[in-house]
Amino acid sequence: MTSAWDYHNRTSYDRRDMKGGYLDWSSQPGVFKSYPGRSPAPLPRDTLLTTESVQSILAVGNCESDASPINLNRLGKILYLTHTLTAKARVSGGDFYYRSVASAGALYPFELYVAALTVADLKAGIYHHDILNNGLTLLRNGISATELIQGLGFSRDNLPAVVFFLTAIIFRSSWKYRDRAYRYLLLDTGHMAENLSLALRSERLRFRVFYDFEDQAVNDLLAIDSNREVCLAAVCVWAGDGVLKDGPGLEPSQPDLSAYSKVSDGERDYPIIREIHAASSYVPKNNNQRPPFRSQFGLAVDSWKELPDTLEPPDILSYPEAVQKRRSMRNYISREMPEQRFSALLRGVCSDIHLTVIMESSIPDCIGIGLLIGNIVGWTPGFYLLDRTRRAIGLVREGFMMDEMAHVCLDQAWLANCSVHIVFLADFNEMEETGGARFYRHAMMNAGRLGQRIYLLATSMRIGCCGIGAFYDAEAAMLLGLTGRNRMLYLVGAGVVKKWAIWNDRL
Repeated sequence: MTSAWDYHNRTSYDRRDMKGGYLDWSSQPGVFKSYPGRSPAPLPRDTLLTTESVQSILAVGNCESDASPINLNRLGKILYLTHTLTAKARVSGGDFYYRSVASAGALYPFELYVAALTVADLKAGIYHHDILNNGLTLLRNGISATELIQGLGFSRDNLPAVVFFLTAIIFRSSWKYRDRAYRYLLLDTGHMAENLSLALRSERLRFRVFYDFEDQAVNDLLAIDSNREVCLAAVCVWAGDGVLKDGPGLEPSQPDLSAYSKVSDGERDYPIIREIHAASSYVPKNNNQRPPFRSQFGLAVDSWKELPDTLEPPDILSYPEAVQKRRSMRNYISREMPEQRFSALLRGVCSDIHLTVIMESSIPDCIGIGLLIGNIVGWTPGFYLLDRTRRAIGLVREGFMMDEMAHVCLDQAWLANCSVHIVFLADFNEMEETGGARFYRHAMMNAGRLGQRIYLLATSMRIGCCGIGAFYDAEAAMLLGLTGRNRMLYLVGAGVVKKWAIWNDRL
């Protein structure tokens, strides 16, 4: 397999050809990675968190960056806001923990690693973030600028203080979703990447999100089994003076470390996932000089309407509260969403497009965004495109399509009561001509990043939200009027839910 289109097409759902199957509960993967014999060092718990809103954090620009050094307390705060346990439920066989990061099927395939170069109170090394025990497990002592430069390609005279690595354990998702799982690995990694980006913005730190690096070099650096677990994104953070202190180089990786990428005795291999990951491992050399995407996905827009400037809605939750309360909600009621909340939601989605936010951290436009509007005050139901650059909405065609899209999304009838479906689109021809199969990773992770942002924006305004990655692909394209190799990648539904209805009645 050499084409992202080939993988996406071969893993499309077809109503007339659903293979069914069952979950093998005897091979259910573990969702918490640990390293027996290595005790995690505890992270600070009682840290003072910001009271800012998600909306205000999204507006942070370069002029507000804070270059003061990172210490263990600050690192702990970043990790908490990135990935934390938010609730516990009793299920057969034990406790189940919900998390701040959205995940398809609550399978949580992602893991988070920290390369600490210059962090006060923490010796240099490669660490694994142990979310269950709120700690950092040291995997390799010391640090090597050479290995980081080889993997990520930045300059020796501009070394970051910290590098976060986001990985995905393949079988955690493929256990349920089989061949289609690679889509969810990318979306879920994007969810975590956005949480991390917001945490770094809240600390006013300069950072950059990398999707392009030497895959095997980074996997080796983290001592993971690249047949089971793969690095999909890295986030470099600059703070302090950028000078790496003299100390021991990175110690050799212990051979037993990679064994802990295994999550089940009944793991099954899916060759198509290996093939698309291998095909997307090649990084085109001109990625930094690529032209902007200009596709309108074969859709005609007669006129555009600029998003209105709106005040931040009253009584919203703070950013840390939104992180804690984020859930995938399905109990929507057929009630109009206030236009003020809708506009604030979309302005948050568009917020970083005009800013060089904290050093090249804004989300590039290799995807498009559509809106199926169903029940919003002041808006005619229909299908619209969102132009993030111009902060404008263009009508493609009028008509109430929420029921039809719910039918397309595996007949999940509750989706019809959402106020809006936000759909993420890709032009596979333009995507692959520009960046090859590697840009499939970009597109899916960017969709995940914006999806997680919508979750937090919606939660902060007490609006329900739920991401949907399962749908009949050809039917979705037909409903939206997409032709050729234009496809829907992801859908996020948002609307008024029963428990928060009173808050939406106040506007």
